[in-house]
Amino acid sequence: MTRPKSLQVHVTVELAERVRAAAKRHDISVSEWIRSLLSQACENDDLASKLETSVDRISRQSVFTMVGVDALLAGHADHGLRERAHQAYARKCKELGFTANASEGGSDEA
Repeated sequence: MTRPKSLQVHVTVELAERVRAAAKRHDISVSEWIRSLLSQACENDDLASKLETSVDRISRQSVFTMVGVDALLAGHADHGLRERAHQAYARKCKELGFTANASEGGSDEA
């Protein structure tokens, strides 16, 4: 087994006391308690990065869908359909407590 690598951190007296108390409550050493927190933080960082990538992908897909639907509505034989869809969108957003923003699929009109 390889020897563990030591890391050093400087904290206030108050934080050191809190860390010791938390480790004691969990009935583990301070090193073990801090090690578990560091491990969780690294894993959460990876999850946050994956989440950010997923949100970015979904946002791009949503924009493509919005542009495509708007183009289909604009070219529809019923020329009033696009405006009615925008009005219905604004009503639904208001009903759900969202703001109907033109950059998010709402009507261009204020």
